[in-house]
Amino acid sequence: MSEASEDIPPPIMEEDPILAVDVQEMESSAFLTVYTLAAYGFVLVAIIGGAAYYFLGDKLFKKEKKKAAVEVDDIASSNTVGLQDITYLASVLSPTSTHLDILMAVASTPENITYGLKAYQRKEQVRKERIQEDLEEAKKKKASGPKATAPTDAMFSLDDEGWADDDDDDEKAKAAAKAEEEKQKEREQLQKAVGKEKVKLEGLDEGVIGQKWVENVLAGNGVWPPKDLGFLKGKTFDYEGKKVSALDHPGLRRNLCMITGRLNSVMLNSHQELLEAASKQLVDQTYFKGSMDFRGRCALLLEAALRTAVACRSYPLTKTIVETVAMFKIGTPSTDKIEWFNGVMQRQYQTLPRLKIENTSIECPDEKEMATKDILAIGLDMTRLHAEAFTRQKIAMFQKQGIPPQVALQTYREGWWFMARAERLDGDAPASALELKTDGILKECSKEDLEKFDKAPFEQRLLTAWPMVIQNVAQKSGRVKIQCQAPPVPGKYRFTVTIKSQDFLGADQDFSVEGAIVDASTVVRKPKEEKPELEGNKPEDPNAKKDN
Repeated sequence: MSEASEDIPPPIMEEDPILAVDVQEMESSAFLTVYTLAAYGFVLVAIIGGAAYYFLGDKLFKKEKKKAAVEVDDIASSNTVGLQDITYLASVLSPTSTHLDILMAVASTPENITYGLKAYQRKEQVRKERIQEDLEEAKKKKASGPKATAPTDAMFSLDDEGWADDDDDDEKAKAAAKAEEEKQKEREQLQKAVGKEKVKLEGLDEGVIGQKWVENVLAGNGVWPPKDLGFLKGKTFDYEGKKVSALDHPGLRRNLCMITGRLNSVMLNSHQELLEAASKQLVDQTYFKGSMDFRGRCALLLEAALRTAVACRSYPLTKTIVETVAMFKIGTPSTDKIEWFNGVMQRQYQTLPRLKIENTSIECPDEKEMATKDILAIGLDMTRLHAEAFTRQKIAMFQKQGIPPQVALQTYREGWWFMARAERLDGDAPASALELKTDGILKECSKEDLEKFDKAPFEQRLLTAWPMVIQNVAQKSGRVKIQCQAPPVPGKYRFTVTIKSQDFLGADQDFSVEGAIVDASTVVRKPKEEKPELEGNKPEDPNAKKDN
């Protein structure tokens, strides 16, 4: 991106008065959670950040640490993405990448493979410790039990106490067994209280389900192993001194299983065996808790992929990544599931999430014409047709759960991406007119990796791409302004804005506006007036002496 684009702010929505909602008068209707997006997904870090997505973006990425390995805890707890991962994403993604390619890229970044392998190794270590613990426990039980007696002729003595005594012994045995069972429960409660509760593991504890169960269920539904590994097919990875395939690498296999499970989460989460195991606390937390941490990592990496695509000015890739984010959040293997998603929305909210776009325009604020190097403003009136129904249903849901709606509604987030591009109508515009921004996160990328983006035509290059977040579920309408830099070549242009949701399926739309761009050398521009500094808000002079 050009240097001028650094100062371009995100889309601004000037609010109209929001819907008048009286919480006290809302009916507390029955609410059945057919499908809860918030429970299944993560809100993308870039979207939550809003303007911070761009202005603070570089702070989200870290410089590579000079050490042999990164501990899994360091990776999981870090809200950063290494430049090594950025370079990898730029090398394997392209303008023609599919949703699957993007997810395969996220699963196989160097740090994510390290994360998966460390998690696998930790699980194996826990397994070894459990086996050793069980052996020691068995030895203690054997040592504290009744001493065995050597066999004698007395064992075959006919001078016994009769069958009645056998019944008495039976009752004693039952009482002893019950007492031991009570003691075991007390021991387990004590271990749980002091943080020494025995970790339940798939394969060691009866009825416990984990990664193998997930793979078996996915296989039974024909989605595991993945039929299409995309660019990972035929690719090898280092593991214990050998070159292995993606599915033979335990860390990468774990990542791929979690991504496949995420895309098929509706099927897995409603599976009767999982529901029963969860109710009995028979789930392997080394996998299921790990899957939550993994989704957090994927959210960061998808955000990194978005920033990479925007820096490369690739409209096709940016569009596909936003769609992939929606798939990952919702838990669906395809963007074609619009009919299913619409059915879910109708049952849950009695409406579909849709936008109405009106009164579109383009201008250079405070100027009569638009010239090269100008910062343009694309305007539109946006109405959220689903605002009222969403507000009513969410308030009813929170009231039923005993949660104050005023507090709970503050967590609402609804992200929309605005992607602007241009097409010259009276001639050709060279692709080089919109250069890639290679001095930021792409600085470690090779020219060979960026060449595929450099080949994209002008019409497929982004003028700008920004997320806008709706934080007020009741906000119904407002005026949105999208700022972008004018094309550097004079001419007549059609500016197209694509609006894509990262939360909903089937809610995307495009609109176009036309305008003429004149050569900046033929017009006179007034110098921008600097706003006066308010007293007390002036920047401090670091060289100024301070009184003690």
